[in-house]
Amino acid sequence: MHYYAPKVLELALDDDDSAEGSPLETKALLSEQSVLGLSPTLWRLALVIGVGQFAWSIWGWQFSIYLRTVPLLEWQLGLTFSIATFATLLGFPISGFIADMIGRRKTIALAFIPMIAGLFLIAWYPVWPFIPLFHSLTSFGWSFVLITSRAAPADEIARDGGRDSARRFTMVLMPAFLVDGISPAIAGALVGAGLNPKHLLVLGGIGACVAFLVAFAFVKESLDTDIQIKARAGPKISFRRLGRNFWILAAGMLFFYFSFNMPMMYLGNLIVEEWFIDIAIYGFVWSSFSLTSVLLMYTISGFADKHIKSGLFLSIIANSIILWAFGISSGIVMLIFLNVIWALPVMVWIGTERSLIVEDVDEEMKGRALGMFQVMMASTNLVAAPAGAWIWASTGSLRFLFTLGAGLGLISAIVLGIALLAMRSPKQFEITEGTQIA
Repeated sequence: MHYYAPKVLELALDDDDSAEGSPLETKALLSEQSVLGLSPTLWRLALVIGVGQFAWSIWGWQFSIYLRTVPLLEWQLGLTFSIATFATLLGFPISGFIADMIGRRKTIALAFIPMIAGLFLIAWYPVWPFIPLFHSLTSFGWSFVLITSRAAPADEIARDGGRDSARRFTMVLMPAFLVDGISPAIAGALVGAGLNPKHLLVLGGIGACVAFLVAFAFVKESLDTDIQIKARAGPKISFRRLGRNFWILAAGMLFFYFSFNMPMMYLGNLIVEEWFIDIAIYGFVWSSFSLTSVLLMYTISGFADKHIKSGLFLSIIANSIILWAFGISSGIVMLIFLNVIWALPVMVWIGTERSLIVEDVDEEMKGRALGMFQVMMASTNLVAAPAGAWIWASTGSLRFLFTLGAGLGLISAIVLGIALLAMRSPKQFEITEGTQIA
């Protein structure tokens, strides 16, 4: 991602910002020359997501560690994450609804307002019981970013017959993964040099302010105006219109999300408290995952496009095995190794899952479909986070928690396999007459 940034910036500057996505412009988008699988419109969005990622990544990698120094007990930590999850659950459907009604550009700009408030408040007033409220504001705003990053690629995928869906869902995150790789390394260096970890939250708040401004300056609307009008005129919530495949996939993935989320909230605590690795070093090693993802995502997303269902199934198994490895391993070399190889199944997971979510959903419902799916998956964390905290407190071992999560994850792969077999072939996307597809 880093070595394509100048070309991306050039693409971001060569179009008129004021376009609102008329049908004529929509057809023109299909003939735009893509770079690394993305159109100039998606590169614009990708750059803003990258700036927003800095606002999250500069502090997010060590947040659970920081909260332990406030200090918070295990149950307070679990409650903080659960309340933030509830805020995220609200944000997913609201952002999907808003994105379908007013477009992607305005929605992602709105995302950074609660993030700015939440980050500065956590930094300046880290006092229980207000910490869960402040973190919830940040999580609510971040949910808007997550849904918009999915909805905009879905717009273009729907217009050109669904080709390269996994690649576009994945590649739009390239700047975000680069920033996610660099930010913890920068933060680790700053903490190692004596900076107070709470100042990382201030840097995140400043980053969110920049992202808010950049969203208005660079993002170009990807959702046609007539589709927005259609979305406003139609039913606001229609579970039936999401389709049979959507609900089967959601049912198949729920158990895995619970299994995965239960230990993952406490990865930083595992590495620092039971692997006995310094927090600054952990920040540097965390970067290896995201930077490896940047190097692999173009190639891996191409593989995912050819093997959507089997790719998702195999990625779930691989993620579960890596959870198990975290539970039994130790040492800096092993930590680097796990973070590097972990990038591969996560890249496959991202592209294949999002492709399956929207492939059989009407064009004016894609934002709401993505939001609804994330509501259901994130809802598992309402139980998973406190359950993980309880297991940690009861056993005194995060290693046991990760091993248990891995075992449950492998069982969940069986459930997902059955669901994937039950899914029917999606309906073919309709191509506008006269549209040429490269």
